[in-house]
Amino acid sequence: MRLFHGKQKGVLYLLEWGVVILFVCFFIIKWFDYTQYHFSADAAFEEKQDLNYSGPSKKVEKVDVDDRVFYLNTFNDQFSVGILKKDFGLLWKYENSFYSIERVDEEAITYLHDGYMKNNDVYSIYLVGVVNDPAIKKIRLQLKGEKTLAYPIRDNGMFAFFIEDNHIGYDNWEKLSGVDKNGKVVYEKAI
Repeated sequence: MRLFHGKQKGVLYLLEWGVVILFVCFFIIKWFDYTQYHFSADAAFEEKQDLNYSGPSKKVEKVDVDDRVFYLNTFNDQFSVGILKKDFGLLWKYENSFYSIERVDEEAITYLHDGYMKNNDVYSIYLVGVVNDPAIKKIRLQLKGEKTLAYPIRDNGMFAFFIEDNHIGYDNWEKLSGVDKNGKVVYEKAI
């Protein structure tokens, strides 16, 4: 004696696959929640803002560097950087948590830097900051070996340098300079 005949068997088959698809969708959704991956850097940034205890920060500038996005932010009297990284070619996730520092208006430039080493041979380091002196129109980061990186200052006064190299660590940074509109150095600090 058969329990299911023709059409009933087809309906049962569809019902079984429907349940399987629902379970797969459920686990995919939970995986995204657990890993905090998003299809856009902006969505990942917004979720991190919702989880951040001090905020939300105001996005001031978005800097794209290869497979990373830096969000330069302000919150009250602080500025911060949020770094997101693209994985698997299309998903975005926070690479580092927010780093923030209080803006010191008495100093010409307030900055912070951090970094890490990947696979024991490639440094990923960054230096971000805010210019408090309106005369400074460009920031220069001098590296050992006569290499200099430059960043033009926009209205928001913030800047960011990101370096990923197997030879450049903190000990290869020489100085940070602020340059006015005529190219004259008005601020210089060894770092």
